[in-house]
Amino acid sequence: MNEPLSQSTNLSFFTEGPAGTLFAQYDPAAAGPAPDMASLESALQASEYADFYRDSTALLAFIKLCRDVKELQKIQIGERRDAEFSLEVSDDLLSAYLTLIPAQGGKAIGSAINDALREQGIIHGILHKELDAALAAGACHHVLIAEGEPPRQGVAGKLEPLFGAQKSEIAQRDELAMIKFRELSHLLIVHIGDELMRRTPPVHGKFGMNIKGQVILAKPMPEMAFAAQLQGAVPSAANPDLLVATNAGQPVVVDNGVIVNPVLQVPDVDLSTGNISFEGTIHVDGDIKAGMILNVTGDIIVNGLVEAADITAGGNVAVTGGIIGLAEKKPGTQHLSGTTSRIKCAGSVQALFAENAHIEAGDSIHLQQNARQCELVARREIIVGKPGSNVGNILGGRAQAALAICAVSIGSPVATRTQIQVGFDPYRDQQIHDKQYQIGRKASELDQLIKLQAFFATHPQKAAGGVGEKVEAKRLYLLAELDTLEEELDELEAEQELIDKASVKIIKKIHEGVEIQIGKQKWQVKEDSGPGNYQLHDGHIAII
Repeated sequence: MNEPLSQSTNLSFFTEGPAGTLFAQYDPAAAGPAPDMASLESALQASEYADFYRDSTALLAFIKLCRDVKELQKIQIGERRDAEFSLEVSDDLLSAYLTLIPAQGGKAIGSAINDALREQGIIHGILHKELDAALAAGACHHVLIAEGEPPRQGVAGKLEPLFGAQKSEIAQRDELAMIKFRELSHLLIVHIGDELMRRTPPVHGKFGMNIKGQVILAKPMPEMAFAAQLQGAVPSAANPDLLVATNAGQPVVVDNGVIVNPVLQVPDVDLSTGNISFEGTIHVDGDIKAGMILNVTGDIIVNGLVEAADITAGGNVAVTGGIIGLAEKKPGTQHLSGTTSRIKCAGSVQALFAENAHIEAGDSIHLQQNARQCELVARREIIVGKPGSNVGNILGGRAQAALAICAVSIGSPVATRTQIQVGFDPYRDQQIHDKQYQIGRKASELDQLIKLQAFFATHPQKAAGGVGEKVEAKRLYLLAELDTLEEELDELEAEQELIDKASVKIIKKIHEGVEIQIGKQKWQVKEDSGPGNYQLHDGHIAII
């Protein structure tokens, strides 16, 4: 049934249908001029349909239609529209936004918004003041009407060493000198009562709550504690968060603490001392004789020579004289003799020269003079030669480093085979494998806990007496450990970017018979060449 007619002389308006479709009607037979836009708008404003939605295109079409017609004309020009709204809830359920479109001749929004909030389970953090203001205005766009509380993340605890870290630093380079460097053997000694490490306990976070009233857990912060029975160190009686030395010696950072290694000083390492295994640093005033075995957790400082001995150090090895092994090789092999000089350390090796030696360093190898028929392996770099000197040759054998090898010259005029390798880390792959193994083991343990929690869900009586809470605490702790391991694995994998920039630098000459390998690329030197810095360029070895 049509709604009541609204008319003015030859112009009238009416609605049809349940949707309230608005029509305009023009009767050219009635008195008065044809309507223009101004009179049409005025008539609409004076009618009961003033608030209806109007189609401006249809109004223009109606005006044009009325100009020359002879018969009664009507056209749809609008409609009744009810108020509309939309709710936008953020993915993290921490906020809800309202967009409100006002009614145009139709029904107001009423209580529909509150009903929608209840239907979506939004019960927490409703901003009633903002919601009421939007309803009073009748229109709004993307207005925040509900807001939860995000969790306040805690601050991880830390164990901070309070003594200066021992470093081997490379000084600035110049055009003539291969390198300028400082002495590598800087012993760091602490005394009884010296502060070694400070413990900062973790600050635990605060749980949050989303707009549906659900608790949001803060990331658990693992507890930090000093390891028990640290050699030469205990927590201070006055401050249990402070680790202090109980004897003089060299401090070494270990897992969850610091140990203090006392320094052992001997005149020589020979038959009079026997083989030495020592938790600390050893200072040898003379030589380490052939056939001896020396295994220490700290540094080894030798004022004399190292002969064909077997040396392992947890820190640096500094030799004032040279390292001299036996030249004999096993029949049918290109490798060094089993009785040659063998040195392996976690830090750097410094010596005057090396002959027939196997040297493996977790950081760097620095020789002031020559390396003759040696196997040199360093995680960072190998430097052979003294600043401004003509001496510094890698002659024969193999030298392998992750980042750089630098020498005054490489090879010999008689084309002695010499292998130079950079661009891969002999330790990194094993460390990555170890981290991946730990991650797999922790993930398996976490999977078992999740299965146990699923069992508790169907047998809640088994979780009574605090058992369920302990399992949940263990699950959260494993998650935190997995996060840490993943970060450490990412750091190891990121080191490859540095290795990709590996280089071989020759200060004066490289001889025929030298093989340079950078990454997987190899180049055989066919004739003697001058100085150069060799790197990978477009997948090939080139002088940069």
